[in-house]
Amino acid sequence: MNRRTLLIADTDERSNTELARILDELGLAAVIGRNATEVMGHLDQRDRKIDAVFIDLTSSELGGPRVLHALREPYPDLPVVAIGGGGSRNDFIFAIRNRCVDWIDKPATVASVTEAIKRIARDARRSLPRPGLAGAGTPTPTTASPARSFVQEIVRRIQDGSIALPEVPQILDELRRTLSNLDVAPTEVLRILEKDPSIAAQVVATANTAAYGGRGRISDLRSAVARLGNRTIAGIAQAAALRGLFAFKLPAFRKVFQRMWGAHCLTATLAREIAIETKDPDPEQIFMVCLMQNAGEQFMLRIMGEVCQKQREQVVSMDEVITSLRDTHTAFGAALLKKWDMDPLFAVVARRHHDATYDAPDLDARTRHILHMCNLADRLVSDRGQGMYTSDLPGPDVSASFDALGIPEGRRAHFANRVMEIAADIGPMVG
Repeated sequence: MNRRTLLIADTDERSNTELARILDELGLAAVIGRNATEVMGHLDQRDRKIDAVFIDLTSSELGGPRVLHALREPYPDLPVVAIGGGGSRNDFIFAIRNRCVDWIDKPATVASVTEAIKRIARDARRSLPRPGLAGAGTPTPTTASPARSFVQEIVRRIQDGSIALPEVPQILDELRRTLSNLDVAPTEVLRILEKDPSIAAQVVATANTAAYGGRGRISDLRSAVARLGNRTIAGIAQAAALRGLFAFKLPAFRKVFQRMWGAHCLTATLAREIAIETKDPDPEQIFMVCLMQNAGEQFMLRIMGEVCQKQREQVVSMDEVITSLRDTHTAFGAALLKKWDMDPLFAVVARRHHDATYDAPDLDARTRHILHMCNLADRLVSDRGQGMYTSDLPGPDVSASFDALGIPEGRRAHFANRVMEIAADIGPMVG
């Protein structure tokens, strides 16, 4: 049986060679186009079908954006993966809006290419062979459900720019910029928080919870900052600001979001405790990274709710909507966090937290450590029935993350037991 063929559109010979080698290792064939003429020539050949394209959007020599536009007209449904080194947030957003199913950085790795192939198979409903099973499998015709067709329509509208990625909340942006100065005075943090009384009230309420060591009740913002410090208070405030982005008029969407947001807050709070246990240098960063790793879920649900409300129609099956969110949230979450100019770590974790392993050579030790903390918290929450999904998502198992973080056997039950304790305590944060 012939192997599936992928086209590499890139002028970088070293990159071409390495990507072609990886594709061959995964049981796929590769052809290379070094300019627009070669790219279109490969696509137009009648004796060979191109199943997907990897295209460098950052190369001025290739003119990747122009080549992408050129192939989209005759081949509108062809799966495209963007590749590039040092791409800007505008490059990433351009890729999403032009229906690229994934983005991988140079140099390509087996892990990043494998994940891209999985997304091609899901998004294009093709049966590309799984790595190690070259040529296996035959496409099975399927009929898209109303819910899945609806999600695909939402994705299309985002890609063509008719639905814009939301802007970063002003207070979140202002806090982030202020706290870039590690020596900022507490009065500066207070000045920002006092602009929004509702967020200030949530900060005070959350500061009184047991999860944040609430011994002796406090009733004002200044006391909260004095007790917990700038970074902790700012993390709570940023969570409140993020929560304020999402309001739903349709009851079904509101119910799903409430569970979603509760699971995300619970996971982030548990991850913060795991960070403290492992003596991580910045537990507040872990809290925010873990809270925002699933921003794509929240964003996609908000857009779907808004469109349903305008069209005065209800999605047939919310279970199918949730399944679609699970399958698409990583790419959209990463795009959103890039647009918000978050630290690049946030987008990496959003994109990679459901990788099968965190051993890819393009991940540094700190990023792997953070991914394991987020994964461990997420899985412990799911194991206690507090997560979003009824089945596990890809990622290392609980024992692998416990081992990677160096948490001894005698302490592991403590964190499993903390799930329900935290869930009962963080009501002010969940809202």
